[in-house]
Amino acid sequence: MHHTNEIAQTQACYGTRLANFWLHGYFLQVDEARMSKSSGEFLRLQSLIDRGVDPLAYRYFCLGAHYRSRLSFTWESLDGAATALNRLRMAAVEMGEPGQADAGYAARFAAEVNDDLNTPRALALAWDLVRSDLPAPVKKATLLRFDQVMGLRLAEWQPTEEAVPEKVAALVQQRDQARAQKRWQDADVLRTHISAAGYDVEDTPQGSRVRSRTHEIKGGNQAA
Repeated sequence: MHHTNEIAQTQACYGTRLANFWLHGYFLQVDEARMSKSSGEFLRLQSLIDRGVDPLAYRYFCLGAHYRSRLSFTWESLDGAATALNRLRMAAVEMGEPGQADAGYAARFAAEVNDDLNTPRALALAWDLVRSDLPAPVKKATLLRFDQVMGLRLAEWQPTEEAVPEKVAALVQQRDQARAQKRWQDADVLRTHISAAGYDVEDTPQGSRVRSRTHEIKGGNQAA
């Protein structure tokens, strides 16, 4: 009766059907016990927001497990999902403007999704796509096609501008000069100083990108 009641309430309140398909996922485990209101261990989206976690990181976390399988929640596992989501977002941004989706990858993704909604394998395929040798515009278009199912809003996300301390910015500039002059040993030493200050520097076709390691952890993500 529970499910039919949910459907009836939604349709009466909003005048529309609740969903085209209804899937009951396996129970979420918290501290090896089923999550329930009575236990006091009830996770809400507001719980994530209060801790500064993007709720979409929880969606990424759920995509990593099949809906029929038990999913054990820890804040550490959610941090890992947030890190992976941020890396996927950055990869999408770095691909630039989308072109035409690759038909082969699109068909493989559809096959995984249609195989009893196998989201873990579909998500793994998304990372295979990111690491593939396809042209960036093709990868971007294909990834956005995947995201019509994954719902991670990759097309909407943009990196936030991060203020880099003048001292760190000066080190990055010195490193760029050392690299331009092929003084690789000096560039490596400067990278070490940048890292000691709590920042990572990444070399991209558009130039050096500097990121605070603290900012990365707060925003999310670990490799898939």
